[in-house]
Amino acid sequence: MSRTFAGPKAAGEASSCADLVRCMYNLTELEMDALGVLLRHGTMGADDLARRLRRDRSTVYRGLQKLVSCQVVRKESRSIDRGGYYHVYTAVPREEIRARLEHCIEDWHARMTGLMERFDMDLEGL
Repeated sequence: MSRTFAGPKAAGEASSCADLVRCMYNLTELEMDALGVLLRHGTMGADDLARRLRRDRSTVYRGLQKLVSCQVVRKESRSIDRGGYYHVYTAVPREEIRARLEHCIEDWHARMTGLMERFDMDLEGL
């Protein structure tokens, strides 16, 4: 899974689950807004999302690319009857995002516990 973990200090300062999502995936305000719209309103194209967010389509598209790379949004190609195609975007279910976050937190906790078990040995050389 591609993700950027902003670190324990940022995660420790989270005051809501939305803050935790923002921190764990290093999302901007625009990316969080886009994710929120997709979670509430379902599948839509970049043009529709840009109108809802009142932002430029290219800016929204870049945000969608980040959300897709973080695997919190899925991109699907759809055919146009007269030729061509377009993309629509769908947020992954909340339960899936929650499960991924829980896994990340458990993994981080296990790594930190392992480091703490070596605390005295690691600090002997200082």
